[in-house]
Amino acid sequence: MEKSPKIYPAGSRIDQLEHELHLKKLQMNSLLAITQAINNNVNEQGLYAMYRSFITWDLAIPKLALCIMSNNKWEIATQKNISTETGVDYPPLSIKFKEPAKIKKGTHPFLDQFDFAIPVRHKNQPIACAFLGGMEENESTYDKIQVITAITNFIAVALENKRLFRAKLEQELIQKEFQLATEIQEMLLPKNLPNKKNFELSKIYRQHSQVGGDYYDYFPLDDNRFAFCIADVAGKGISAALLMANFQAVLRGLIFQKSTLKELVFTLNHSIFQVTKGERFITFFIGIIDLAQSKLTYVNAGHIPPIFAQANRTKTLRKGCLILGATEELPFVQIGEETIDETSLIFSFTDGVTDLTNNEGQYLTEDKLIHFTNINFLLSSKEFNDSLFQYVQEFKGNLPFPDDFTVLTCKVKSNEYLTSDQST
Repeated sequence: MEKSPKIYPAGSRIDQLEHELHLKKLQMNSLLAITQAINNNVNEQGLYAMYRSFITWDLAIPKLALCIMSNNKWEIATQKNISTETGVDYPPLSIKFKEPAKIKKGTHPFLDQFDFAIPVRHKNQPIACAFLGGMEENESTYDKIQVITAITNFIAVALENKRLFRAKLEQELIQKEFQLATEIQEMLLPKNLPNKKNFELSKIYRQHSQVGGDYYDYFPLDDNRFAFCIADVAGKGISAALLMANFQAVLRGLIFQKSTLKELVFTLNHSIFQVTKGERFITFFIGIIDLAQSKLTYVNAGHIPPIFAQANRTKTLRKGCLILGATEELPFVQIGEETIDETSLIFSFTDGVTDLTNNEGQYLTEDKLIHFTNINFLLSSKEFNDSLFQYVQEFKGNLPFPDDFTVLTCKVKSNEYLTSDQST
């Protein structure tokens, strides 16, 4: 004769244990499913859908709103059976709760829809908060709250770690791009400038950020002629470095083909415009020194005018044209010429010099730079730059450099200068 199954009264210890076991199995199955989804790289929306299904279907919670912190802003990631008013910023209410708590009615119209709040913190910072509503309080309510707390913490922290890992990869990618741009710039800029018997060049190059927009160069053309230039590419970063690389490639191709300065500048402008469509531009100064004819020929394309100094005169080199790349065709190009039959100094620089201010808010003006040039004219180009940098440091005091700081100084020496220099 078969034994009859034991019948336990409702609400007995056995029922309670079976219910707790059922919740634990649900919790473990949910954690396993979410873990597998994370390992399979399921996106955030897929994970939120799994979470919503577990809360509202498996645990039969009628109302749900999961708020998360994303890009320093709160947003509702997933919800079920709740009402929201357009234009009202509800999610920041999440920071009201430091630990799982019952919600008092009358606190806020949005919160009045819910019975419980389950906040999640990661490294002591709030990252999520689940709001639960439509729950009948009974013996199983708090068991469900414990399970939901565990699942919410798990998925919120897992998503936060996933976000942080993605942000780290993006940062590493950006860093690699910056490193590439830096290497491009290092290849473009000449490492050594000439210091010959009858002329010399010296530079100061100080980047404000990892990848700057300033450019300088030197081109030996023949035994008696050389060119030098300085430029400022609008913008920073990878795009500025690539534009600079393109600019230098075109410039080098033209200048060694014995193009005239006017042809060179027209072609440079057209090339830049084809790449940037007028959205980026370059200020540019180029000078060609002919030692045999004792002549400087130059074009200033919207750049800060270099200072040209000789023993008894000082002037700024302004002749040229508009900035390069702003228009498809340049309306005009003027060629500047200066005689260099005596010792001459050409002091060129970018706006990182003239943008400097001191503690009184005064700028390092053109007049101040002309005055400095007149006083230090007799120095070699390197000594001139060293004195200039010391002067700049004293002028700006403890204020930072606001931009890239680039100087290119060219000195052409006369026979009288060479004789006097040798005698000393």
